[in-house]
Amino acid sequence: MASLETINKQKGITFLEVLISVVVLSIGLLGIAGLQTISLKSTSMAHERAMAVILTETLFEVMRVNGAAARAGGFAMDCNSPVAGTEQWFADVKAATSPDTCALVEWNNGVYTVTIDWSDQRLNSKSVIVMETRP
Repeated sequence: MASLETINKQKGITFLEVLISVVVLSIGLLGIAGLQTISLKSTSMAHERAMAVILTETLFEVMRVNGAAARAGGFAMDCNSPVAGTEQWFADVKAATSPDTCALVEWNNGVYTVTIDWSDQRLNSKSVIVMETRP
């Protein structure tokens, strides 16, 4: 009888166990790949936002250098018509974010409000940066 018990004991693994472990491993790897994709998209969006903030600070510095024009409201502009001397800034904003970016600079009671508005096609989302300064 002892010899029958040793014959029935399993030695090694079955095909079904290998198949299940491959399926579990595949699901895990797909999850990791999905997280990596989302991470890359989010990093790109964060970079665009940081560049928009840096470029807005650059415009504020240009306003401080040209204080008389800034205090007279000379830097107010809409999305399609940059003020003389800010054309490169406008181009840099569009290059850092999106070609359809709207960079609006409003002058109201001694305060400039800079609004940079763009759409991120990868994440299907809209991003807006709003900053204010007094020249």
